[in-house]
Amino acid sequence: MPGGASAWYDGGMELLRTHQGLLVRGTVAATAPSGCSRCLNEFASRCQIEVEEEFFPVVDVNTGRRMEPPWDYDGTTIDESHVLDISEVLRQCTIAAQPIKPLCNEECQGLCQECGVDLNESKCMCSGGDIDPRWEALAALLNQPEN
Repeated sequence: MPGGASAWYDGGMELLRTHQGLLVRGTVAATAPSGCSRCLNEFASRCQIEVEEEFFPVVDVNTGRRMEPPWDYDGTTIDESHVLDISEVLRQCTIAAQPIKPLCNEECQGLCQECGVDLNESKCMCSGGDIDPRWEALAALLNQPEN
């Protein structure tokens, strides 16, 4: 997460016993800090995430004997103290649910390409009239009167 800040989660989880461990399922609303791709300001990004992950114990609850993970093990475990920590799963699901180009709002104006001023906060004094020479011919078409 940007700036080392953490996300906030709200929702419910359902735990189901499987033959090898516990299946954790649920829908969670996540609020995580994000950076706007236009103006670069940090804002709180909200998303819904679906979680479904199986956790495997490393120690048998009844005997205290060490257990081997299944062959398709992906790293989610219930630790020696029988604690199921879903924070890493939530973090990864939150990152995957974030948009590729996050926006602080749909009307974000971004930054001026010449002076760098945040166009959401103030207008810049740049000319803005400089046209890329490769587009001049097309711009001339816009100025022609219609027949």
